[in-house]
Amino acid sequence: MKKLVLSVMSVVALGMAANAQEVEKPNFGFKEGDIMLEGSFQISDKVTKPTETNEGKEKFTNYTVNPKVGYFISDKVAVGASVAFGKSHGDFADMDQIGDAYSKDIYAGAFARYYFLELGKRFKTYAEVGVGFAENKNDFSKVKYTGIKAGLDLGFNYFVTENLAVAFTLGNVFSYSNQDKKSDGKKVSSVSETNANLNIFDNFFDQAKFGLIYKF
Repeated sequence: MKKLVLSVMSVVALGMAANAQEVEKPNFGFKEGDIMLEGSFQISDKVTKPTETNEGKEKFTNYTVNPKVGYFISDKVAVGASVAFGKSHGDFADMDQIGDAYSKDIYAGAFARYYFLELGKRFKTYAEVGVGFAENKNDFSKVKYTGIKAGLDLGFNYFVTENLAVAFTLGNVFSYSNQDKKSDGKKVSSVSETNANLNIFDNFFDQAKFGLIYKF
């Protein structure tokens, strides 16, 4: 009888240990040595139609693709590379702009991200600094801007699973650019621009950019 009781107790103990392992809390977040792949996509489409005729119909479409890869040098800090490609297409029908107009944007740079606040187990808030080379080319006006862009962003991640998170970039808190303006291949001026936006939370859905993160 004693052996039977001990055997039952051993089985129960093993079962409890196995169950404890199964319900072990998942790791929502990052740690040193993790690699993340992040990608975001934005698209907008605007159509203007006259009230009486479609002859003056105008359409403007814009999209941007922005993949990133980062490596965590600590549990809170990641460094990596970012590229972006965007294109704007306008179909205008007024006296000055008749037909199609294209504008292309290209960006390649590096970033450093710091996770400074946890809002619960799944929300991770971060600040990110980035700097890189940017080019904007307008096929209609034959004007091109090339130079350096830098910025400070705020955002947060929401972990759906241990490895998959939704990314929200709230907006640019600070940005700086220094670019050369060229027309028909000739430099005509240098343009420097600095912006500081401390009210990014006033219009959240106007500012936010959404994406996905996969953690390795």
